[in-house]
Amino acid sequence: MTTHQPTQPMSTTPRDPHLPPPEVVDWLLEQTWPGEIPETRIDYQGGNPAGVAGSTLLGWQQAYVDIGADAGGRIFLDSDALDALRKDHASRKAARL
Repeated sequence: MTTHQPTQPMSTTPRDPHLPPPEVVDWLLEQTWPGEIPETRIDYQGGNPAGVAGSTLLGWQQAYVDIGADAGGRIFLDSDALDALRKDHASRKAARL
């Protein structure tokens, strides 16, 4: 007896396993990414984490997000990471067509 092995269509390429789940990628891309920030300084009160007083991000993208009715935050991604999310979204969209 032979068993039939399902195959993927030839045009389908596997997703990068390092990417977040598709729902997370889509949510991130729904946020407003106004453009590259030349320099952002983040100071940690009390010298945290691990005794580090602060950090500087160069050439990153930043989005402000609402989390619930009374909370929010900032998300930082470098331009390459944001491009990888956009390419993943476009690939998944093209595969659905």
